[in-house]
Amino acid sequence: MEFEQVFLDGIKKKFAGKWVGVKGNEVVAVSDSHEELLRKVKRKGLDEVYIFYVPTEKEKKYEFMF
Repeated sequence: MEFEQVFLDGIKKKFAGKWVGVKGNEVVAVSDSHEELLRKVKRKGLDEVYIFYVPTEKEKKYEFMF
């Protein structure tokens, strides 16, 4: 399995139900809301951050994401 897939699988397990910001191969911010995550990223002065929501198992059941 490639590094990227292992990295993303780890994020999915650790941060279910959270918004996550990733830059390169580093998690730079985590939050319960998209708005708060954006504030955290801006406070850190980061740009080009990949932001996404990690669904819970229940949400996956209903096929909202992933």
